[in-house]
Amino acid sequence: MTSTMHRNGPTSTPMAHSGVPYDLAAGVEFYRRLGWHTSLDAGRRRLMVHTGDVLDALILPARLASSVATELSTSLLNGPVSTDTDHRWWTFLAAPCQRPNLELPVELRTARVHAVPRGGHVVVPHPADAEHWPRRPQQDRPLPPWSAVVAIARKVLQAQR
Repeated sequence: MTSTMHRNGPTSTPMAHSGVPYDLAAGVEFYRRLGWHTSLDAGRRRLMVHTGDVLDALILPARLASSVATELSTSLLNGPVSTDTDHRWWTFLAAPCQRPNLELPVELRTARVHAVPRGGHVVVPHPADAEHWPRRPQQDRPLPPWSAVVAIARKVLQAQR
């Protein structure tokens, strides 16, 4: 069973600041050059990245995500981070989890952190959409380890209490 995770993700034609629609085929090609299994949801004009093979994804509420992104950057573990259209949810892309399941610690689940299931899809912005990529994906930059993203999210959550 395939699931798609997004929090109010882009459901209309993504537009550049100039008002011209982004070239979604070019977006698919960019992500494929990164080695990501990517597809185009033509009906909703959005880009989808497959999870479980070359990457996994965590979705965090903004109140937690901004601090997690900063801490990952400080630890030199920053990787791609995108936001939904109204910036309430942030998606962190990480190297695949090495454990057999993606179950998150209870405190993260309570804080409304979600792991995108293996074999699922996550909506991602067009690579040129700087507004929704606080941390853009980069060629030749490895994804941070799943365990590091989870550990830092736990650390930040603990510090916020």
